[in-house]
Amino acid sequence: MRSRKGTIEELAKAASHISGLDEILYGGLPEGRTTLVEGGPGTGKSIMALEFLYRGALAGIAGIFVAFEERASAVRRNARTLGWDLESLEKAGKLAIIEARMDPESVVSGDFNLRALLAIIDGQSRAIEAKRIVFDALDVLMRLFDNASRERSEMYALHEWLLDRELTAIMTVKALEGNSILNRYEFLEFMADCVIRLIQRPGEWVSTRELQVLKYRGSSHGTNEYPFLIQDDG
Repeated sequence: MRSRKGTIEELAKAASHISGLDEILYGGLPEGRTTLVEGGPGTGKSIMALEFLYRGALAGIAGIFVAFEERASAVRRNARTLGWDLESLEKAGKLAIIEARMDPESVVSGDFNLRALLAIIDGQSRAIEAKRIVFDALDVLMRLFDNASRERSEMYALHEWLLDRELTAIMTVKALEGNSILNRYEFLEFMADCVIRLIQRPGEWVSTRELQVLKYRGSSHGTNEYPFLIQDDG
């Protein structure tokens, strides 16, 4: 009998336009899917995620930055220190920044779920025809939920929402140094199609930052720990 070989379909990827990252990812992040970026404080999670949107917007690809920890004004101000003019991109309809900082009392009491927030994002996404989205410091929101079951329920609802809209997404979360993501949020690693860990290693004279791709569903990738720098322009 003659063997029949199936057709190999390459995974669609969204170029980050971040120096060196696309080479490690063999082309970019999974297009229309979710990437989890985890790491300790100061490792560069928010900068990487925002740069993904910024470089994309410069290339004409609209995106949304959902901030659970910082005010929109702080996001813009921090970006200016890197020479990134977010305001111009917002005015041009290539970028939107949404403040999503929650009232702890409304979350704990059960009066809050993600549906209302996602409805707002939906409207903004249609308005600028967004293709990319970042949920920054998602762990800040998850810590406000009253139990692990509710955390999982809300995050799976978010995951389904992203899949339905085929947005290329990044979620950033804080992780303990030397560990993967905090154990109670470990399910996010299984949910995401790509998982990137950022590590900061303190040294006697010089601290170093390293990047490691833990998982990339449907694609090969660089498997080493790669040193990286945050320079004046990103």
